[in-house]
Amino acid sequence: MTIEVSDRPCPDCGEHLQVIYVTELKQVVSGWACPDCGFLASEKHGFEDRVPTPESREYVVRTERPLSSEDVRDPLGDVVDEFRARASAEMADDEVWLLIDPEDETLVDAQVGENVNDES
Repeated sequence: MTIEVSDRPCPDCGEHLQVIYVTELKQVVSGWACPDCGFLASEKHGFEDRVPTPESREYVVRTERPLSSEDVRDPLGDVVDEFRARASAEMADDEVWLLIDPEDETLVDAQVGENVNDES
């Protein structure tokens, strides 16, 4: 089975439908699907339906930066205080910073930006 974008427009939203072929030879069309609005159809089986499309979510990849006792500045004293000081000075309002112990991967501390909510 292969899936390709076709020139056929979706009857619901007008975007290009994806065509689904039964075999790699692309001789038999199994069906049509719209990834934007959820329209589905199969001419062979006389089937047409609409499925809910998944909610769009944005994910951000975070870069891990090691923080060791050698990075601690006076008079902060320990890694947690250094982490909190850096987060306070450098963290954007829409970021979440996590301090994770590399040995057992437990969460040591977290700092959350002002514009971060439970829904994002």
